[in-house]
Amino acid sequence: MSASVPHMMRSSLSRALSVCLWIGLVLTTVQAEEVREAIPDRAPAGPFGSDPEDPSALALEIEHRVNQKDSLFKVSPLKPFHDIVSGARKSLYDKTHLKLGATFAHLFQGISDSLPGTDQWGTATTVGIVGNWELINRKKPAQGNLYIKVEGRWNYGTTGPMSLGAQGLGSLANTGNTYEAYVPAFILRNIYWEQGSEKAGWAYRIGKMSPDAMLGTSRHMTPVTTFLSFAATGPFSIALPDSGLGIAGAWYINDRVRIMGVASDANGLRFDWGDITAGDFFEALDFGVKLWPKTDKAGYSKLVIWHTDGTSDGRPVNGMAGPSGYGFFLLHEHELSDDGNKVLLLRYGHSFDESAFYRHQAGVAFMFYSPSLISGGIDNDLFAISLTWVDPTTAGSRPEYALEIFYRFPLFPGVDTTLHYHGVFNPALNPDSDYGTAISLRIRWTF
Repeated sequence: MSASVPHMMRSSLSRALSVCLWIGLVLTTVQAEEVREAIPDRAPAGPFGSDPEDPSALALEIEHRVNQKDSLFKVSPLKPFHDIVSGARKSLYDKTHLKLGATFAHLFQGISDSLPGTDQWGTATTVGIVGNWELINRKKPAQGNLYIKVEGRWNYGTTGPMSLGAQGLGSLANTGNTYEAYVPAFILRNIYWEQGSEKAGWAYRIGKMSPDAMLGTSRHMTPVTTFLSFAATGPFSIALPDSGLGIAGAWYINDRVRIMGVASDANGLRFDWGDITAGDFFEALDFGVKLWPKTDKAGYSKLVIWHTDGTSDGRPVNGMAGPSGYGFFLLHEHELSDDGNKVLLLRYGHSFDESAFYRHQAGVAFMFYSPSLISGGIDNDLFAISLTWVDPTTAGSRPEYALEIFYRFPLFPGVDTTLHYHGVFNPALNPDSDYGTAISLRIRWTF
């Protein structure tokens, strides 16, 4: 690559950023369309994003979800347990200002065919336990909180769905993001101090955090509540480091424009504290603009510009392929209906210097909230479809395409069930196959 290419790339990104911010500021000042009050079917976002894998967002999502009672079966067999847990949580909070919550997600998955010597089905469970300790400025915009997230994952004697697609189909788009065993089964994934809010106009975070749950994310693209693949849920054309020590800051310029910066240990590892003394860092700026929102639950369209020093030993970790490099990621989120229940998402990312898991990543997704597909009508269900394309940096791979369709509905209060279809076209690691499928059933319990 010539020396002028990075300079041209930076100039192009700078111009794109200027345009995005200019559009956001103009819309903020001149658009007079009335914004409707949000229908309470989606949890509020935290100051650093809305992905429920992020502890700050997960704490809000759990509190929101346990208060939703609409479901196919109105009385849950888990109601006695829920009542006990609810009472204990309230008592703990009243005495200590500590909020606790948990999610339990289980995935069953089968694939159409498999490479020799590999499994055709797998099942795994993932558990998240989050604590939010309100320590200073309680109930004020500048409230300060200590967040802790313990994460557990285990399989049941078979290949976990996160490995099933790669090993069985040869897919690098993946068929079951996050559903794979940990050794040990439980880890301390996050612990950090966070202060501020959107209402305050600023926020910062310092401690062990997960950049992949913060940068280029959307509440509509997450393996615990929506799609399942790497390609459709994660921006892995960003060389995202694993959970590690870092610092982040967010500035809410107004109710339409937000700028977030993240600096994190490139050698971070969720199983330990990484090696920040090696001096390898990942840095990113995430520029968010709400373009033409129809409701106050509209999400940000984003431009992420990033750079990584790479890992100290060149090993791949999380979204990082190992080498140093840079790139950008674009996400456009657009409400198609006046009630905000129909949403279109467009995504594209490009990494340079073979530094990220994907060299190129593109996708389009359509979300239809509360379609009430079940007879009698159930609110808070979701139908969605996505098309994705990835060009991996893995040696010997080829570009891969994927189609995902799912329907999610509340089976019991606090319990969501998802039926999911995934078609894999031209699997990246299997040149002898043109097509394969993965069929999944996901059950998620929030309490």
